[in-house]
Amino acid sequence: MTAGAKKHSILLVDDEPEILFSLKGLLRREFNLFTAESAEEALQILDEHPIHVIMTDQRMPDVTGAELMARVKVEYPDAIRMIFTGYADIKAVIEAINTGGLYRYITKPWDPDELIEVLREAAGEYDALVARRQFLADTRSYIESSRQLIGRLSTAEGPDDDSVQAVRRAGDLLLNELDGLQAVQPIGDFKKVNDEEA
Repeated sequence: MTAGAKKHSILLVDDEPEILFSLKGLLRREFNLFTAESAEEALQILDEHPIHVIMTDQRMPDVTGAELMARVKVEYPDAIRMIFTGYADIKAVIEAINTGGLYRYITKPWDPDELIEVLREAAGEYDALVARRQFLADTRSYIESSRQLIGRLSTAEGPDDDSVQAVRRAGDLLLNELDGLQAVQPIGDFKKVNDEEA
């Protein structure tokens, strides 16, 4: 990480304090880390801090990682979601992908360099999502300003009604398309990391 570069906020969720301690030691220099030992604690941190990436263990008491990610997807849709697990529970992974909109699934034990790289990619995905939303908002503002200007020009110069209506319809179509684009939540290309032979 270069000096002065912003650190992305990563939330690590695992009911095993030793795992969180290990991850903090590995990731603390590159990321702004938050840790939680339960889904409830994770949701509280998400309420209090802007989190860019959340990575949770699948097997935890009370709430699974897939259940947590399904809730995060609804309540914090911009957070990039990842699950790690030490178990080959393909059914749980499929559930997490389908309900939680996972970006990645990582197996334990992980390769430290590979984990850091995956988190960098996830942070980049977050940045791309935020930039896309900003672009759509800026485009919407530009179209609305253009429509207002056309409306003022039509009353000042009196161009024919058909031309003004055609421009307004085009603006309406563009705004509808922007609404459709904003409703789409890209989740990246799902990949399993640390593929091990079964």
